[in-house]
Amino acid sequence: MTTLKTIAAAAALAVLTATPVFAQAAIQEPGLFAFYHPNLDVLNGGAPTPAARLEAQGPAALQAYALTNDLHHTRVHRAR
Repeated sequence: MTTLKTIAAAAALAVLTATPVFAQAAIQEPGLFAFYHPNLDVLNGGAPTPAARLEAQGPAALQAYALTNDLHHTRVHRAR
C-alpha cells in the first residue's frame, strides 16, 4: 500500500509540474519569404535550394551537370 501511495504521489507531482511546450514557427509568413527570396528554401530555414547552390558554383558546374545529364539520357533513355 505504501508503494502505491508513493507512485500516486510521484505521478501527481509530475502532472502538476509539467508545463506545456509549443512548437515555434521557423518562418512566420512562408509565402512572403518565398516571394522575396525565390532561391531560398522555406522549409529548410532559409538554406539555398539545390538549384541556387548549383548556380553559385559558376558556369563550369552547370556545364558539368549538363554533360552528365546528357550522358544519362543517351544511355538510359534510348530512342526506340
